[in-house]
Amino acid sequence: MKTIFFESIDNTQNYALENYDSEPLLVISYSQDSGRGREQKEWHNADQSLAVSLAFENKYVNLNNSLIPLIAGYCFLDVAKNKDLKLKWPNDINLHENKIGGILVEEKKDIICIGLGVNYFWENPSIPDAGSLYNEKIDNNLINSDAENWGRLVLDYLRNDRFEISAYKEKLITLGKLVEYPHGRGWARDVDIDGSLIIETPEGEFINLTSPLITEVK
Repeated sequence: MKTIFFESIDNTQNYALENYDSEPLLVISYSQDSGRGREQKEWHNADQSLAVSLAFENKYVNLNNSLIPLIAGYCFLDVAKNKDLKLKWPNDINLHENKIGGILVEEKKDIICIGLGVNYFWENPSIPDAGSLYNEKIDNNLINSDAENWGRLVLDYLRNDRFEISAYKEKLITLGKLVEYPHGRGWARDVDIDGSLIIETPEGEFINLTSPLITEVK
């Protein structure tokens, strides 16, 4: 895995996809000028952030591609070693009910690029329900180490197909919640082996949801 570091960059996803060349590429930056989230949502830089993108060829993946965002989030929890970190299906990383990070997966021809954004410290978040991993700034070398360990762990899971849905579900806060999705609402009951969310509708039917566009009904 080749690793490139930036203090600041326009967009780690774009750089990784445009500069990929034969071996997995990890691009790490502390801020982005034109970062993006899912559905092209604007990226907000925290006081201390990690923006990292991992690009690799599809041949490295020995499991269903729909599992990639789940694996990417789960791997960060493994790296961060904070028992209070939780996952919200399929893309968010939460701490004490606040979102501190998220996953963005994009494909360009046969190249897959996983983006991970994490708020390491944010004294006064500018968006609702946002938080940070730490209550004060930490050494950037620790952030670099987290990013590289995350990249290696993700590649290991993808190559060796050792991801376990049961372990993922232990960290998931979505199950049991009433959620809304583009065509209705229902209760999140389980996660299928392909990573889709199993929803029980008010009519008692069960559907497999693949769209990440869900919101919790509070």
